[in-house]
Amino acid sequence: MGWSKLAGLGIADGQSRSEQRRIRTINVVATVAFVATAFFAVLFLPSRPQSLPLWVYAGLLVAYLAGYAMALVLNRRGSHDAAAALVLFTGLINIVAVNFTVGFGTGTAVFLTAVAIGAVFITDEESRFVRWFVVTLTIVVFAILVLIDPPVVRAVAGTWTEDLLIVSSFAGTVVFVVAVVWYQRRLADRAEIELSEANERSERLLLNVLPAHIAARLQAGEYPIADQMTEVTVLFADIVGSTEITDHLTASQLVSTLDRLFSSSDDIVDTHGLEKIKTAGDSYFAVAGLTQDGHNHAQSAADAALRMRDEIRHHSFPKMGVVHMRFGLHTGPVTAGVIGKRKFSYDLWGDTVNTASRMESTSPVDMIQVSQQVYDLLKDSYILEPRGRVEIKGKPDLSTYALVGKRD
Repeated sequence: MGWSKLAGLGIADGQSRSEQRRIRTINVVATVAFVATAFFAVLFLPSRPQSLPLWVYAGLLVAYLAGYAMALVLNRRGSHDAAAALVLFTGLINIVAVNFTVGFGTGTAVFLTAVAIGAVFITDEESRFVRWFVVTLTIVVFAILVLIDPPVVRAVAGTWTEDLLIVSSFAGTVVFVVAVVWYQRRLADRAEIELSEANERSERLLLNVLPAHIAARLQAGEYPIADQMTEVTVLFADIVGSTEITDHLTASQLVSTLDRLFSSSDDIVDTHGLEKIKTAGDSYFAVAGLTQDGHNHAQSAADAALRMRDEIRHHSFPKMGVVHMRFGLHTGPVTAGVIGKRKFSYDLWGDTVNTASRMESTSPVDMIQVSQQVYDLLKDSYILEPRGRVEIKGKPDLSTYALVGKRD
């Protein structure tokens, strides 16, 4: 089993990043304690008290190792609190048993400090009282042990074995604490980077499907979002002969051409300050005026439509020739808002949207047909040709105009 896999025992989908870090730390602490216990047991086997039978010594060792191993098993099964408690309990019992057989000393205090530090890292956020109780108790015990057996006296009067015990205990504890702190910091840094990247991806995705000011309101916690816009200009564009095109092209050819065409339309719309609402099949729906003041929205929509009309000449379907489109513009009030919670959708509703759609559907090929309202806003700066009255389903006949271009 690899180290990363061992450290990840017990991690499941849906857990918070702090909980995942805690689970990894429990696994690391239990594994390090298992290895360290086995190492020191072998190291001090020759110097064990003669009154301590080998089978007792071996039995204690097996019990300690079993405790740390069981903590890993509990952690893997989801009993993280029990795993953390077992690691701490086994460590404390290990220290107490060793010192009742070998003798209390400074090494004990060092080990107890390591256990206290371990408690800080592997207990959860709700167990602050427990962790700081353990830390406080350990500090008291540490002070008592140092007073009973000062390090200087022990270093002078002790044998080489006792000195080795002190040095190895201290060194091992320092390495253990540094390793745990480093591992925690590494996990925290990695989690922070992953969270930052995830937030950036989410923000980019949100901006791809929603206007920037709407995305900002959603991120600020506003929901539902519903706005009444007194005047905007709606643009519809639709590919001519889409049914025939679909029947004669492969899926990849159709999608590839539509992607190139609508991607260039996206660039044009962004340049002129419009918001793309959506594409539906071969129809393109955008609006100007969501964040603009005055009548500039009609000019922005007109400029975008003219650029899109000119741009389609550079696109062609395989075996079908140049792309042809119809365009429609209408100005008026709309209701705008976000619907859905799992899949957000920003949409517009109202008679203005329906009329703009009718302007497009009744427009001749490659023409930008606009309503009387749009004409009134553009007539001083744009070239518009009257087309007479056009029959609109469900409405009285409307006066329409062809947007030809912009005056010099």
